[in-house]
Amino acid sequence: PIDPTMKITATTHATWYGAPPPLFCTPKTEEMPWTGYWDHSYSCNNGWKNPPEFCDLYEGQKSGRFDNSVAVSSRGGRTDVEGCC
Repeated sequence: PIDPTMKITATTHATWYGAPPPLFCTPKTEEMPWTGYWDHSYSCNNGWKNPPEFCDLYEGQKSGRFDNSVAVSSRGGRTDVEGCC
């Protein structure tokens, strides 16, 4: 059975340039009704921007970000990470 209240984050992840952060699951919320995709090519160290942007999702991150502007389905057709752990 799916536990829609479960929140968990993995403890390991890849370390290549632009690698995504650890896998996570979390309940759907009004602020996050779906998940998008990981954009590995996004330059996140932009201290000159207003407000400044930094790669802060994990230690050693050099690029990448979550783009949640549109819902992206998984192979199973899900557009959220609720209960996926």
